[in-house]
Amino acid sequence: MPALTSQMTLNDCVNKKALLKRLMVLWQITALLGCSVSGPVPVLELPQPPTEKINLHWVSKGETLYAIAWRYDVDPMNLARANGLKQPFTVVEGQKLSLLPAKLSPSAPMVRQSMQAFAVKPKSTPIKVIGRASGKPLALGPWQWPTMGEVSTGFTQAKNAAHKGIDINGSYGQPVSAANNGIVVYSGSGLPAYGKLLIIKHSDTYLSAYAHNSRLLVATGSKVKVGEKIAEIGSSGTTHNHLHFEIRKKGSPVNPLNLLPRK
Repeated sequence: MPALTSQMTLNDCVNKKALLKRLMVLWQITALLGCSVSGPVPVLELPQPPTEKINLHWVSKGETLYAIAWRYDVDPMNLARANGLKQPFTVVEGQKLSLLPAKLSPSAPMVRQSMQAFAVKPKSTPIKVIGRASGKPLALGPWQWPTMGEVSTGFTQAKNAAHKGIDINGSYGQPVSAANNGIVVYSGSGLPAYGKLLIIKHSDTYLSAYAHNSRLLVATGSKVKVGEKIAEIGSSGTTHNHLHFEIRKKGSPVNPLNLLPRK
């Protein structure tokens, strides 16, 4: 028994020495690796996957073809052609619209999932509809300022700029007028960045928009004359009272100051 015990003790010592030797070797390798690298270890950066272009839009409650075209900066006439829509370009909730150019889109309309129009209940006193539209809008005339005030933010020329019009300072409730003859093709607050918004069609070429109003005085389908009161200035969708005004030519933003009379 004593001989067996001595043999076990000897084996334990050998195993411990072998283990210590292995640990020393690992420590030396780690130290050498640490000395051979200066600064942080480089990390491989993977390229960001390309953003997928949106080619389809599902129509939401209260949207019009012109509001959808405005959202995506496309020509409403081209959007109508791309989806086989005829005058008066009615769209309904649940309908799919192709956002591709007409030459790349199917000639027939997309399948509609719902064919009923949805009535929107007013949240307050119903607004007065000024002159329901009948037939074509009045002829395009000289442009007029939509409200009085200082231009606080000008037009940005850069393509895909976030700010696509001009800002005109004003007081709460100040009148907003139609900048030209036309028909209201959108009246609502479905585009959050614009607050309470009006879009007026002046011709197949020109549209204008009036955003951040406190009150809208005309409904979709109303025919309006240049200088006619259509809304009141407010701060809906923003932090201060002002009118955001845009003009678009075949879907593309243009500088309103090039069309409005000089003050």
